Amino acid sequence: MQRGTRLVISVLSGVAAVIVALAYASSVQQDAAAAQADALARFGGEPVAVCVAVRDIAPGEVLDDENVVAVEWAAGLVPEEPIAELGDAVGRVATSRIPKNAVICSTYLEAHSGGIEVPAGTVAVSVASDPVHAVGGSIAPGDTVDVYVTQDAVADRLMSAQVLDTSAEATGDTGMSWVTLAVEPERVRELLVATSLGQVTLAVPGAYGDASADAPETGDA
Repeated sequence: MQRGTRLVISVLSGVAAVIVALAYASSVQQDAAAAQADALARFGGEPVAVCVAVRDIAPGEVLDDENVVAVEWAAGLVPEEPIAELGDAVGRVATSRIPKNAVICSTYLEAHSGGIEVPAGTVAVSVASDPVHAVGGSIAPGDTVDVYVTQDAVADRLMSAQVLDTSAEATGDTGMSWVTLAVEPERVRELLVATSLGQVTLAVPGAYGDASADAPETGDA
């Protein structure tokens, strides 16, 4: 077989391969479209935009454009209160595990019953503590405490904070291992850094005021 003939056959074979590949791709696209149409027919509704988890998302994780993506979903398969826009999902915090490919909805983002109520303008922060450093373990939710951090034999008062929860309150144990405080957002970093460097002590302040008004007078008889 002459070289020119072989070249023509090779070119024709390449063209045929491309045609077959394009036909296969077209067939795959048609099959995908048919599958989508079948799903919509089965479950009802037009495709709607929703946000979906790209991977499993653990409780406490912040949603962003790396773990959530906006896609079209069969309306009949969308749960209640879905989040449609990626911008509405980004920055939210998962309060329960979100499985991979699950539609992001309010159920995954709402506080569970029995959860603590964080006062507006504050952030809930838990610090390690024990009865010795928490007034004998008598501290309870609603108390206002002064937070001290001791380092190198020096105790510094950091702030005043409201107690939101304690390990004793949450578990019913008589001991105490942590306390959750309501802290101003701009003070959170300061508290976390201080607690990593020294021992936290929580003190319950008394009623501040002029104690001399109630004190007995002293002097010569």
